Parts: sequence; structure tokens; C-alpha cells
Amino acid sequence: MRVLLYYKYVDIPDPAKETEQHRAFAQSLGLRGRIFISAEGLNGTCSGTEESIEVYKKYLNEHPLFSAIAFKESECEDHVFEKLFVRRRDEVVTLRSDVSAQQAAPYITPAELHEALQRGEDLILLDMRNDYEAAIGRFRGAKTLTMENFRDLPKFLGELEEFKHRAVITYCTGGIRCERASALLCKHGFTNVRQLEGGIVTYCDQYPNGFFEGSCFVFDARMSTRPKGELHPRYISSCSFCQKPCDRYIDCSEIHCHELFICCEGCDRLRQGLCRAHHIEKMYQNC
Repeated sequence: MRVLLYYKYVDIPDPAKETEQHRAFAQSLGLRGRIFISAEGLNGTCSGTEESIEVYKKYLNEHPLFSAIAFKESECEDHVFEKLFVRRRDEVVTLRSDVSAQQAAPYITPAELHEALQRGEDLILLDMRNDYEAAIGRFRGAKTLTMENFRDLPKFLGELEEFKHRAVITYCTGGIRCERASALLCKHGFTNVRQLEGGIVTYCDQYPNGFFEGSCFVFDARMSTRPKGELHPRYISSCSFCQKPCDRYIDCSEIHCHELFICCEGCDRLRQGLCRAHHIEKMYQNC
């Protein structure tokens, strides 16, 4: 099985029609995942058999709007999504700001970034992901933000003011958020911004033992992935209970709680998948 991550910013004249056609084709291949389509483009991550993924890639490459997508692929044992969702949205990634990918900053390739970091260049690596993503993996020395959702980024512009005239490199998982994040920074007076082409995924494919440390958070059943070819695991996070080095996220097993927290397998079994608050609550109930 394979997992496919991809996006393309492109004007789609009839997003509703494209959504219906796309859904029908993806269903015919037995794909599972989340695919979002809007007037500004396409954003998707899905899992399927090697054959079905190849057919789907061919379909996109031959599509008049979606050719030349830079696909990111990884292997998996089984589907990493329960269902297929193909939906029309106002934005392919929600920012709620009037900037477009057409205004994005120039790219810096993984090779260029790696060489610059090896030389010790004065760069500000700016993580454009949510705080819980950066908690388990990030570039060494990166500036991270305490935002829970990408749409909150405009609220943090004041916090980034000191970097307005520094060399700033934005990065995210696969690149889609940086297209508009870098555009937002440029619009607000940042004078030297570039975005990492292909994001963390592409960088780690090329440099599994490079300057990215920890694991990459992914929005599927795996929750996190480690660079393929990594010589030694480099954990930057630990279990919420025992503090053992760990990058394993789980959802609280309490039916009304959606707390996402880092927990090793041993503490997961011992505490029956409960977050700290509900574990304490259960202990008091049993007293």
C-alpha cells in the first residue's frame, strides 16, 4: 500500500463539478483519504494499493488542470484512512486571509537549505505548522508558534516582527501551507522570505539524517512518520506520563474527550488510553 500527499494551486472554473468527477474516480479506485477542491486549487492525501495510486497519479498528470504535480509518497501496510472524503471548500487550506499562492515567496530547494545550514548561514527557520506538530519534530533551532490552527497565523505576525528584515525560510509538512504563509509575510513587509520546496517530507527523503530532528506529524491514522533511512532515532518529545523519549500521539479514549497527547505504548496500556485529566478522574472514582 502507498500514501500519496499532493497539492496544486490552480484556478478551477467549476469546483462543484470537479469535486463530483473527482469523487467518482477516486471511489472507483478504492482510494481512502481527504481531498479538498476549491476555486484556488486541489489539496489531497490518500492511501491505496500501489496499482490504484499509479492509476490516480496518471489521471492527475493527464488532467488539463492538475498536470506536473510534485507527488510525495510513502509506504504503509494498510489503509491509513477509514473512508474517502472528497469535498468542495472555500480554501484548499484554511487561512482566512486575502493572500493567494500567486504572491508566494520564492522557493529554496532542500539541497540549498541543507548546504546553507551546513555553512552556518544566519537563517530564521520558521515553522508554519500547528504547535502539536512541531512538538514531535522540527528543524534544529527553528522558530515555532503556539497556534492550534493554521488560520490563526495572522494573529502571530506581531510576534514575528523582529524577523522582518532577516533571511526567513518558512517550512511545513509538504509545502502547501507555506505557499500562502510566505505570501502573508511578504504582504506584511518581510523583505527576505523563501519557502522550503516540498516541505519536510521532501527534505527528509533527501537528508534523513540532516537538520530536521524528531518525527513528522501526519494527518492520518499513523499520526507520525520518521525519515526513511534515519540511522538513529532522534526524539525531541517524551511520553506525557513517564517522560520516556516518545513521538507516539494518541487520542484520549474517553468518549467525550478529544485530547491529543504523546503517550508510549506501556503507559497507554496502563492508563487505558486516558489523558492525564481523565486518568486522575478515574483514580478518584475508584477510591
